Amino acid sequence: MTAELAIVLPMLLSLLLLGVWAIGLVILNLQCIDAARDVARAVARGESPDEAQAIGQRAIPGGTVAIARDGSDVRVTVSAAPRRTPPLIGRLFAPRLTATAVLQVEPEIQ
Repeated sequence: MTAELAIVLPMLLSLLLLGVWAIGLVILNLQCIDAARDVARAVARGESPDEAQAIGQRAIPGGTVAIARDGSDVRVTVSAAPRRTPPLIGRLFAPRLTATAVLQVEPEIQ
């Protein structure tokens, strides 16, 4: 019984930590989506790109915010990497989450 427990317990702990990390990725992805929407909304309402960039940086510290205007549309892309990555996963690939929001500029702003 002790030998089985010694083998199973580290595997269960590893799976638990991997699950917690995956939940963290989902939360970071939702934060990227919210930040992209907030920045796109700010630009569509007429705020300057610098002010909108600041909104994105406050929402996702350490993330990148790209704003592009195409005619009457505003496209905002927010990307961020998780703060911590498990050692084995970090060596295999470096996850970077990206979210994009597209809004039409308010008519009186164009």
